[in-house]
Amino acid sequence: MTDAKSCLDAAQQRATDYYNKSKQDVVFSEGQMVLLSTKNLRSFAEGSRKLLPRWIGPYPVERMVGNAAVKLVLPADMNIHPTFHVSLIRPYRGTEPITNANDTPTAVEPGPETWIAGKQKEYDVERVLDYRTRRVGKHRRKRTVHEYLVKWTGYSSEHNSWEPARNFSPDMKPLLDEARLRATQSQ
Repeated sequence: MTDAKSCLDAAQQRATDYYNKSKQDVVFSEGQMVLLSTKNLRSFAEGSRKLLPRWIGPYPVERMVGNAAVKLVLPADMNIHPTFHVSLIRPYRGTEPITNANDTPTAVEPGPETWIAGKQKEYDVERVLDYRTRRVGKHRRKRTVHEYLVKWTGYSSEHNSWEPARNFSPDMKPLLDEARLRATQSQ
């Protein structure tokens, strides 16, 4: 019995040594930009997971939580807990394509973003180009989402994006109403 136990302990030690041989401690500094894996993000999936990007971001690191977790500064509309295991985070390199939760990957282009008090990026709207509605959800739980095509100040037209109405501040209402009126008149 003791011989079997010692063999099991030796095998366990070999497996631990083999794993630790190639493992490096990952440390992220405060403010460092990182990408987040979509592996466990259920709320991110609308449709087939095969077509979704594997990484979204970049997001700034708020702080390390112990040796194996990172707390990120996430947009308020993501509605998920901001702490993730380091295996779900990777450092952001400025040349990688980025993805936000609402759209497809785009090339990185420096722009006029600013950091606001809530630690979220804020972008300046140059013009609201179009309006559409989409049905989101499954079966009886479908709801209508109002979206606006936005041209961002300081970005080329390839960075135009469809944004849900909840992303806009109340002072943008006249611009949104104007875009909605234009869209309904053209139909």
